[in-house]
Amino acid sequence: MFKSILASLFVFLILSFSDSVFAQKVNDFPQKTDPLHIKVDMYDKLIRGNHWNEGTIMQHVIFPPAGLDRPIVGSQADCLDPTSEMLAAYSHKYFVTKDPNARKIANQIFEGILKLEKVTGVPGLVARSFNKTDKPLWHEKVLWYPMEWHWSTSIPGYRWLGDLSADKFTSIFYGVGTFWEFCADEKYKQKAANLLDRFLGRIIDNNFKLTDLDGKMTLWGNFCPDLPHQALNSLEMLMALKVTHRITGKERYNAAYHMLIDRYHYDDHQLRSKIIWPEEWRNKGDDYHAARSLYMLMRLEHDRSLMIKYKMNLNRHWYVWQNHDFSFEDDIWFIMVYQVLSGENVLTDERKQVIKNMWGFERRSKEFKIPTEAGFKIVESEEEGIAAAMVRNYWFGRHFGMIDPAW
Repeated sequence: MFKSILASLFVFLILSFSDSVFAQKVNDFPQKTDPLHIKVDMYDKLIRGNHWNEGTIMQHVIFPPAGLDRPIVGSQADCLDPTSEMLAAYSHKYFVTKDPNARKIANQIFEGILKLEKVTGVPGLVARSFNKTDKPLWHEKVLWYPMEWHWSTSIPGYRWLGDLSADKFTSIFYGVGTFWEFCADEKYKQKAANLLDRFLGRIIDNNFKLTDLDGKMTLWGNFCPDLPHQALNSLEMLMALKVTHRITGKERYNAAYHMLIDRYHYDDHQLRSKIIWPEEWRNKGDDYHAARSLYMLMRLEHDRSLMIKYKMNLNRHWYVWQNHDFSFEDDIWFIMVYQVLSGENVLTDERKQVIKNMWGFERRSKEFKIPTEAGFKIVESEEEGIAAAMVRNYWFGRHFGMIDPAW
């Protein structure tokens, strides 16, 4: 009788606490004193264990009871950023190691990006994120634009987030372009080419505007030569056209590239994509999109006059990057990108130490205000950020000979 009561109590406790104990599939964190390769490996396992959503990577995961037993509750508008970073990371890793498992994981992440398109039901329209769910999730309601969550008509039982923006546009060409260049086999090279052809072709068809499910331009989707737009958007569009022309081989994209330069002077406009003064207007987030764009574009451009202009843009960024305090996770990547593109050795001992000291996220507890039919309730849960940029930085550095594997 006593054993039966103990057994029942044990089952009750497991059921009561299973969400909080077992929701996190990976719980091993590195120490800050660990070698860099150990830290990267452990954060990689944490990301793929706790942030993996059918190939896409969630940038923010909330665990039960506020979240679910799978990584789909949390802020998701920037899902394409860590997804593209992990796709690039595994592409560089495959290039360095030729490990077939690295290629397998890269293929799975690429398939996640394909699903971001498929879930919308419109060829060439890519979602910010998606969730498999039978009902709207609470975090949708507290998003500042909840009306952008939609039920999928192409994959029943899924909801997806629309209103794609210029920074996610950049993530697609950066991630998929890196995958095509360094990792994809012939089958996946064709899949990548087809995706970029549909995606960018749809944008060109809409006069260089990112348009949503309703056919209207998204809030941050203006690359249009007939509308005033940010100089950074000119740079991003030139990069996208250059990458897509290389990958698809279609003259349409080369013609569009030169049309935007010859008729609308995007090559001159892109020079102003880095704001230097006033200092308070500087934006490291914009720097990140510019760094990815310049990295992809400058390695493909062979016209001397255009390269001079792109190098001028890079130098404007370097004027600020060289004095960053490394408080932003991508500060050190800016240094690495500059070295790759300029050919200058700028990795001082101090900057090498910053690479060795790279750190990801720490699990934290936080109170969440969750909307219910009866009002709001306060729930405390653990949450995780994301370390995809750190993993990418490591394999990027390994690929280009800036990181010693013994570190």
